[in-house]
Amino acid sequence: MPVICTRMITEPYLKEHKTGYDIAWIYWKGIQQLCWVAGFALLITLFINPGLGITLFWNGLIPLAPAILVLAPGIWRNICPLGTTSLLADRFGVAGKLKLSPVDQAKLHLAGVLILFLIIPMRHILFNTDGIATGLILLMLGAAAFGSGLFFTRKSGWCSGICPVHPVEKLYGSNPSASMINAHCADCIRCSVPCPDSTPVSKPFLQGQQFTAFLLVGAFPGYIWGWFQTLDYTGNEGWAHIGTIYGWPAIGGLVTGLLFLLLRKLFPAKENRIIRAFAASAVSCYYWFRLPLLFGFDQQDTHSRLLDLHQSIPHWVITLFALLLITFFCWWILIRNNRKNSWSVRPALTGK
Repeated sequence: MPVICTRMITEPYLKEHKTGYDIAWIYWKGIQQLCWVAGFALLITLFINPGLGITLFWNGLIPLAPAILVLAPGIWRNICPLGTTSLLADRFGVAGKLKLSPVDQAKLHLAGVLILFLIIPMRHILFNTDGIATGLILLMLGAAAFGSGLFFTRKSGWCSGICPVHPVEKLYGSNPSASMINAHCADCIRCSVPCPDSTPVSKPFLQGQQFTAFLLVGAFPGYIWGWFQTLDYTGNEGWAHIGTIYGWPAIGGLVTGLLFLLLRKLFPAKENRIIRAFAASAVSCYYWFRLPLLFGFDQQDTHSRLLDLHQSIPHWVITLFALLLITFFCWWILIRNNRKNSWSVRPALTGK
């Protein structure tokens, strides 16, 4: 098993570090290491058994991710295999020295959103049905994550910068349940200011990021809706429908994006509430459409199925479950008291 953590988890080490925080940090490092190995195994599965790999990745892991990001983004930030990969250069002592300024952070955030919007529709004509293509895109993202660590210090380049999941973390993770231990950083060297892990999220974009705000907050719910209006295609057939698979999300995103701009203009004092409403709309839209597909209630779409339950339970059960889940997310994001938790506890500052 690759040793990604800075020290092995051994009994003498645990005895040496007797405080509860230190011991918990070491165990988190162990979980992080296991998740990296599991992610590597999933990558191999996509190449040697593409069907199983697609089911595990697109229909197993990905449907869980939005809920995790809403409830406790610090968990995902600790265990994300790509995040761990981005820190390999730091673990091996060959990390870059660049730190992320607010200006550069804004540029990388926008780049991450654009990459996300580029990848999502491609699932319909390539990634949802081609395990090898999914494996290759994960390899490319892994290479980008590792490469970022060769130029930027610590988490700044990837986890706080260009990672395409990071914008969604900021959109969904504005009201986390609690602050987690930061299993990546034993100390803080201010690699990214503001630090997304240690600073409570008020808005999912930085000051002046108007285009990022339009895309990430305003357009995202409609983009998700539009994505579910198109089908998966196999082979070369999908390339003939590339206008459709990008067109529907673009139309939906434009409608909700313009609505977002209008509401911000009419109610500037309620901007934070509007942002949270759009975040709740995006995650609710995802699960409203995704759950029936996940459990076999669309006989035309077999690629998006984890389990086929359509003959075991009536459709209204899934509909009721989706409504309850949406109600919960709306309460969690919109109504529940915002405790101003950061995703992770800030470690001690150093002079590096």
